Amino acid sequence: MSLFLKRPLTAAIASQLLALLILLSGARLLGGVDLPAWQLLLIQGGLAALISRPFAMANWWLLLHLLLPVTVWLAMSWQIPAWIYLAAFFLTLLVFWNSAGERVPLYLSNITTWKALAMLLPEQSDFRFIDLGSGVAGTLHYLAEQRPDGEFVGVESAPLPMALARWRCRKLSNIHLFRQDLWKQDLAQFDVVYCFLSPEPMSKLYVKARKEMKPGSLLISNSFVVQGCEPDETLELNDRRHTRLYLWRM
Repeated sequence: MSLFLKRPLTAAIASQLLALLILLSGARLLGGVDLPAWQLLLIQGGLAALISRPFAMANWWLLLHLLLPVTVWLAMSWQIPAWIYLAAFFLTLLVFWNSAGERVPLYLSNITTWKALAMLLPEQSDFRFIDLGSGVAGTLHYLAEQRPDGEFVGVESAPLPMALARWRCRKLSNIHLFRQDLWKQDLAQFDVVYCFLSPEPMSKLYVKARKEMKPGSLLISNSFVVQGCEPDETLELNDRRHTRLYLWRM
């Protein structure tokens, strides 16, 4: 599969265009189809959802594929001003920046997870903790308040979550936030590396961690395992989604 089609956004566009081509070709072969527009558009969305399956896209893309054609048709029928589309597009892009390129949606850790992470922090002071894909920095803010003797670093590439995180953490001097690609971050200087990403990057991240992290340090993944590599420990949390933390000791 080409690099172009490995990106969810481009794969989604390709799926919709191919579905439209199949629908138009089928209608022409049948000499026309006497169905309401909304039904034809639902068929297109369903075809796009099926076509997208080989691209290993997240399940929520299936619903998006199904509803997108009908949604666009309704918006055009209601004559919504063009600037609203543009504003909605840019707002979505600012929030879900990582999902389009890295297949990493914006996941937010809950307070049960924060408390569990606090128990996993080193007992000694002057430790360093990093959250790869820190979002709006809820995890960092909680931990930094609980352990003012540690240093907490967040790496996030999505612009809007990073802006919100900087505002949220402005009064905590032991938090440092960087808007950058997580793959450019050296992990050698950290005692604990935490991530809540997606299945897609975990194998690559584990290789990076094994190469860079120092002996005795800890890699923690929220919910997502590394295929073919059993964690040293698994913690199942007592929350609504039965969160699991996977731990690898370097």
